[in-house]
Amino acid sequence: MRYTLLLAMLMAALGLAAQSADSLEFPSPQFVNPIFDSFSRNYISSSAMGRGYTGVAIPGGVDNVLINPAAYIPSKASLHLELLVKPPVDVDFYSPEDRLTSTAPFGVVGVGGKLLPNVTGALLYSLPKTLKLDDFSVEMNMGYYVLMRYPSFNLHQVTANAAWQLGDLSIGLNLHNQVYYLSDVTFLRTFERIRQGKYFLRPQLGLLYSGDKFNAGLSVTPPQNANWDLKYVEYDTQLPLNAVLGAAYKTGNARFTAEADFEQDSAISDAYKDRYTIRLGAETTIRRFSYRAGYIYHPEVWHGNYKLPVNTTANADTALWWNDVPLGGFLGENTQHILTAGASWHHRDANLNLGFLIDVAGKAPVAQVSASLDLYLSAFKNKKFLFFD
Repeated sequence: MRYTLLLAMLMAALGLAAQSADSLEFPSPQFVNPIFDSFSRNYISSSAMGRGYTGVAIPGGVDNVLINPAAYIPSKASLHLELLVKPPVDVDFYSPEDRLTSTAPFGVVGVGGKLLPNVTGALLYSLPKTLKLDDFSVEMNMGYYVLMRYPSFNLHQVTANAAWQLGDLSIGLNLHNQVYYLSDVTFLRTFERIRQGKYFLRPQLGLLYSGDKFNAGLSVTPPQNANWDLKYVEYDTQLPLNAVLGAAYKTGNARFTAEADFEQDSAISDAYKDRYTIRLGAETTIRRFSYRAGYIYHPEVWHGNYKLPVNTTANADTALWWNDVPLGGFLGENTQHILTAGASWHHRDANLNLGFLIDVAGKAPVAQVSASLDLYLSAFKNKKFLFFD
């Protein structure tokens, strides 16, 4: 019996060691890792979202700048305001009671118009990624006190855009001023609250060909080195290359779009796969209304067990309460199949847009509702401002 018990304990220890060896160590800070994109990403541009978040090959409004910097070809200067809502999602990252929320009901605000006869420009503020975990807690004093932490990640982005129209060809450039703000980054063996903001300037190049029936578009965001010092862990990583190629075909009042999106996540970690996203969309315009529908295939880049970073410095907290805290978590399969729908109402002075999406695969559930307003600045000079005729 003694030898059997020792053998069982040895097998258990070997199993735990093997599991620990197979666990992922974050190559980037917590929710910045692309493995969480299925939950953190906000689909900005309610009109594009309705048609499967396609827009790289379609001339659009100010919000379309964020999809393709060459795809903003306005007839008049306009203001764009957009709100979004993402319902909470129940997940099992650390414990079965975990819940992910996106606390900012805000997508984008921007203004744009013609700078010269063949040159357009725009300025936008947006929130491409937001995520908050409710919650990561540590029970102390026999459960009479609970240390509460709410790890969160917000990507703030201010974009300056310029584009040149050369006949059927447009060339555009975005300069994204990005601030990655992390709060309550999870570390074991410390009760310190780690918060940090990090600034990056990221360019995005775009091309758009507009024909009578056929359009083609290309958007490229080059990779960029990224270094993070979060006191207990330093990350020497990369913001990955992203390239999108798309086409659109118009017949009558209908338009059909297709896009392939490539993200080189393998450059961040050998454990990650590159992401190949496929997006399909359709829309039709009848009188003052446009109706849209679409589909998004958003594959995972990794799933499995991961380790939480640990404070290994001389002042590491060795309180016995840490003995019951999990040393890591688990991210399940997170490939998404997303259906989208949307509509727009077109007025002489403004456009009102609505968009909706929902994951139907159920492995990484997500839903989003967006509403936006495109208001032409010339409307303020109109005595019949927003007049319904």
